[in-house]
Amino acid sequence: MRAILSIVLFSFLAACGGNPCDEYVEYLCECDEENCDSLKTTYENADADTQDECSAQLDDAEEAAQACSEGGDEDGGEDTESAEE
Repeated sequence: MRAILSIVLFSFLAACGGNPCDEYVEYLCECDEENCDSLKTTYENADADTQDECSAQLDDAEEAAQACSEGGDEDGGEDTESAEE
């Protein structure tokens, strides 16, 4: 039963996974909202090689997005917010 459930779950994730660049762009947009539309256009119809690059960079993009959403303590993003106020 577990094997069947695992196969069904894996199949569902693979079918819904689609283009890994979509998730990559969402992470990039977390930190770069003003270029978000441009990023979406760039990666919209990514070929297989570009999708491989997106997959390879997903973890780094996710970490950067988390840092931005937490205030940018690691990359100094908080300082720029303070300067604007």
